[in-house]
Amino acid sequence: MGLLRAVLRFFKYLFMIFFALGVILILIYTGPSLWRNRITYPNLEKERTELWEKYKKPPEIIPLLSFKGVIHSHTYWSHDSRGTLPEILDAAKKAKLEYIFNADHKRHQLDSFPRGYHGVYDGIIIESGTEHSSGLMVSTFDSSVIDWSRPEKEIINHVVQNGGLAVYVHTEEHHDWENPDYQAMEIYNIHTDLLDEDGILPFVINNTVNGRKYMHWGFRELYDEQTQILNLWDRLNEKRRIVGIGAVDAHNNQGIRAKYHTNGMVEWVGPNADTLVYRNPTWLDKLLLGSPDKFGWSFKWEMDPYFNSFNFVNNHVFCDTFSNVSIKDHITKGHLYVSFESLAEARGFQFYAVNPSGHISAILGDSVSAEDVSSLKAVAPLPVKFELLKNGEIVTVTENKYDFSHKVERAAGNYRLVARLWLDKKWIPWVYTNPIYIY
Repeated sequence: MGLLRAVLRFFKYLFMIFFALGVILILIYTGPSLWRNRITYPNLEKERTELWEKYKKPPEIIPLLSFKGVIHSHTYWSHDSRGTLPEILDAAKKAKLEYIFNADHKRHQLDSFPRGYHGVYDGIIIESGTEHSSGLMVSTFDSSVIDWSRPEKEIINHVVQNGGLAVYVHTEEHHDWENPDYQAMEIYNIHTDLLDEDGILPFVINNTVNGRKYMHWGFRELYDEQTQILNLWDRLNEKRRIVGIGAVDAHNNQGIRAKYHTNGMVEWVGPNADTLVYRNPTWLDKLLLGSPDKFGWSFKWEMDPYFNSFNFVNNHVFCDTFSNVSIKDHITKGHLYVSFESLAEARGFQFYAVNPSGHISAILGDSVSAEDVSSLKAVAPLPVKFELLKNGEIVTVTENKYDFSHKVERAAGNYRLVARLWLDKKWIPWVYTNPIYIY
């Protein structure tokens, strides 16, 4: 009996040791996320609310309409997304989008346009486009067929010459930067931003703890200013206009979801929209699956819902009419700025040049003679730190201002603005404009 008690006592202590180690490990891995939940994120919410209270609607100085949207999004047409129109529109409305330019992965070497979603849906323009594995995104804006077996240089030239849009995406990768025809490049991409993270586990844990209420801050923590890409963009702009855009690269495909099909089968969908299992419902399925939501999903644990991507980085385009072609035309002119909307809505921001008579002589994206520019000006709906860069180098900075003015005194160069918000005890990027080119 004494030996039995000793053995039981040994296993009791062993269990207690393993239990304590398990608790310690859980605290080590979840502790930072719990701290964010109780301290960091509530403080950020409070700061952001106080910032929003400082909003002042700027006067409409640029004589063009302004539309907010996203570029480089994916739908069911891509092999790694299940995105349907109801889900996309629901997120787009919540994010206050007015257009979506898709970049679905090609299905065949002969790529016909339009395909997938294309048109105006509930007041939101959706344009079809293709992202090729080489890092090229194209949209034709007309009925056509692209043969992807042709050299990329020929494809770009064909698309552009026929009124389409050609953009280099995933600009952390190699591209033919000297190609004379492509019109734009990504200066920010959510997926590109994720590449420097130390694995996905911390993000998964943080999303599990904070996802429903504070997912937008979890997204924001992954943000790193893409200085190398921005420097590349500045260098390229010294040779010719290359428009800078922000990309959501939205897939809504990182997580686990499940739904009942009309035949009674249950499908579990995992990361990259892959089917994990398709089966008759088991007792476990019945335990985990509830009533379907309005999109048909009976179980959802998501890390990248469309809304969080759509609300993270946007492109505000100044153009004359609300149409897919007009928005595209003004994107290629550089009449846009990139904004990080989960921080604050940037509608109303404007960057322009005035001539010696005080009249507008150029807006962001335009080329203008030095004789027609006396000052560069900007207005913002919130107090920001304005940084004016000439050919990639900062020339002047003003802090905590709603407006900006800088005399250029006939100094040729490419001038762009960065606007930063004071949040979390530092100035963080909020708006990147395209340059005004003074010659």
